[in-house]
Amino acid sequence: MWYSSCTTAHKKDLQRVINNTQKIIGHPLPLLKEFYSNRRLRRADRIKKVITQPGHQLAEDDPKAKSQKYKVLYRMDSLPTPIDSSNVTPKDWSDMAEKIKEHMGVYDGFVIIHGTDTMAFTSSALSFILGKINKPVIVTGAQMPIFHPRTDGLDNFVGSMLMAGYFCDREMLHQVMLYDLNKLYQGNRVVKFDCDSFSVFDSPNVFPIASLETTIKLYEHKMVEPIFPPSLKSKAFTRAETPEVRILRFFPGITENYVRGILVGADGVILETYGSGNVPDVAWLKECLTEADKRGVLMLNCTQVYRGTVLPIYATFEAHVIPGYDITPEAAMTKMIWVLNSGFNPETKRKILKHSLYGESCAPPYSPLLPNVEPGEREQTPE
Repeated sequence: MWYSSCTTAHKKDLQRVINNTQKIIGHPLPLLKEFYSNRRLRRADRIKKVITQPGHQLAEDDPKAKSQKYKVLYRMDSLPTPIDSSNVTPKDWSDMAEKIKEHMGVYDGFVIIHGTDTMAFTSSALSFILGKINKPVIVTGAQMPIFHPRTDGLDNFVGSMLMAGYFCDREMLHQVMLYDLNKLYQGNRVVKFDCDSFSVFDSPNVFPIASLETTIKLYEHKMVEPIFPPSLKSKAFTRAETPEVRILRFFPGITENYVRGILVGADGVILETYGSGNVPDVAWLKECLTEADKRGVLMLNCTQVYRGTVLPIYATFEAHVIPGYDITPEAAMTKMIWVLNSGFNPETKRKILKHSLYGESCAPPYSPLLPNVEPGEREQTPE
């Protein structure tokens, strides 16, 4: 079944949704020596198997479905006042998640209609808020309004409903996902890379979950499940509790005043660094980062390059900056907000940021039994 209720940038368009499901977990990167052989989840040997389905068959056309009297039913809902996706806030992510949780036991799948500008942020945020779920949650949208003669919204809408309804029993789809132009992506692995074409999103470091062409192909990835302690509960965002998270993007000629202006007053900072985690080797930057660390600012290092991985050997001086591996800026931002809003103690927050919870990076999967020291990092004193 299908339920919806969410924001959309297209005024007359339909809905929003949400629910609980289980996520595909990316392959871990336990040792630095394995980096060059394991860095890309896109490689063919990361695919366990490809499941092919007839691409033209909906539920009513499937002989098996007919013999079992199986029918997919859909219900639609919407926000009282739809908003443009550029106005989405963490509070909206919480509202979407709560709406899904309320109806989790009633429906088998959920589709959220959302504007494309912030869709990658929403799909990433929902993956952390909803946590480990057992139903598909798909976020989709369109470049052109659904009532436009050349809209891409209809195909995206129908494809999302098909995957959330007809394939709702597939365990590999029990997670938050994003659907765009016949591709189904892991929700916390996508970036928007084009605003002028119908091919809007890509997953730079992992292969899509499904491809809907003349046949529907489901790509089952190798996965390693994290070990969750009982205290690790999904937590929604509220306006009152949303922490101060900022982005520090490095560029040639960056100044001390600029860096200090971002670090001072922040609860968490996403460092978008050069290449595999490089930053300028200057004394004042080391001092700025070290001072921020002493104030309890959590710092996560992700690359500003479209595709690539921050090497765990880069400790970014001695400021306890956490390597983000191949996490996207969107997932890094939403994960940081979620972690800071979680109520965990400082040591647990750092540990969660250093590991993969819901397949958001190729970092080692989270386990409460893992040591706190990562390859290339020196031992740290808990804050």
